[in-house]
Amino acid sequence: MELIALVLLVQGGGGLINNLTGGSKSWFVLNYVEMPDAVRIAAYVVMVVSGLLIVARRFGWDWLKG
Repeated sequence: MELIALVLLVQGGGGLINNLTGGSKSWFVLNYVEMPDAVRIAAYVVMVVSGLLIVARRFGWDWLKG
């Protein structure tokens, strides 16, 4: 589960930054799927949130707080 959370966080966070800064297609998976930019950005946000929820569920909310 940690690997899935890590992949979601890296793909979601990196893809979100890449799209908001106007970067190239690079290696972020959703950049290669035909969809409107607003939907792509929302999907990246969902990926980040999903990754964080998996981490929080696995290690507990206190782990996220520090």
